[in-house]
Amino acid sequence: MKNIRCIIIDDDPDDRELFEIALENSGHPFNLLPLSSGSKALEIFTDIEAGDIPDYIFLDLNMPLLSGKECLQEIRKVSVLHITPVIIYSTSSYHLDIAETKEYGATHFLTKTPDVDRLSVILGKLFSKTALPYELS
Repeated sequence: MKNIRCIIIDDDPDDRELFEIALENSGHPFNLLPLSSGSKALEIFTDIEAGDIPDYIFLDLNMPLLSGKECLQEIRKVSVLHITPVIIYSTSSYHLDIAETKEYGATHFLTKTPDVDRLSVILGKLFSKTALPYELS
């Protein structure tokens, strides 16, 4: 089984750590690149080559300087990332955030949970390509 290449873009180090633990428990091998800001992600994505394309990008909405929505719009302008799944990973569950991110090209919307086991199950379903709605739970 090949490693799933994931990038998480989140300014909160605790959320990045919880996400990594959930990945470890998901039952799938992975490589994770944690990034603390949208601007750092865009620097990487500007020079990304076809062989370096991640399988999934997880993106927080509420970040300083460059919001998740702004970052999502920029990610969707990078041609090699056009079909890469971008999953919004946010504390928000506000219906307008969900609708806007879908309009901007997000693949799924996942509201953050402190329950690492629940997050591991959700990630496992996502990686197994189990049919999932836009809002993951």
